[in-house]
Amino acid sequence: MTVAPHILRRYVIERASGQTPRAEWAYYAADIGAWIRADEASARHHEHYRRIRKARLPWCDVLGHQTSVADDVALQIYFMTLDQDDWPRLAAAVRERPGRCLKEWTASGARIIAAVSDLATSDATSAASGNDGPLAGWPPERGMGPRSLLPR
Repeated sequence: MTVAPHILRRYVIERASGQTPRAEWAYYAADIGAWIRADEASARHHEHYRRIRKARLPWCDVLGHQTSVADDVALQIYFMTLDQDDWPRLAAAVRERPGRCLKEWTASGARIIAAVSDLATSDATSAASGNDGPLAGWPPERGMGPRSLLPR
């Protein structure tokens, strides 16, 4: 699944504004005539409530049912390298040029993956061919270094 620039823009802006995790429940407020997202305990206090998240379907903590950004390994590895203070800067950049940011951030994530293993930079999710990158094997054993950036 490919990431569309407007979806990346929504993801980064919501992450920068601190609107995570996405509420999985909603209740109906009759006074304003709308469904309001809430946590499970708050939603169950109302007469009409429902769960937004469907069982056995993927869920993104930022965008809910839209999981294209969460499934993109190269983007997620790039986002793992960021500090919490960097998100407002990213939000400003993605508001102006979401397409360029998508290309640059995906390429940066692919370069990080390539430094760790021999994954092709154009396809960061393909399996390693056996040739190790310059940082492969580091740290020398489990528990002897920072956490790996690659998902298990």
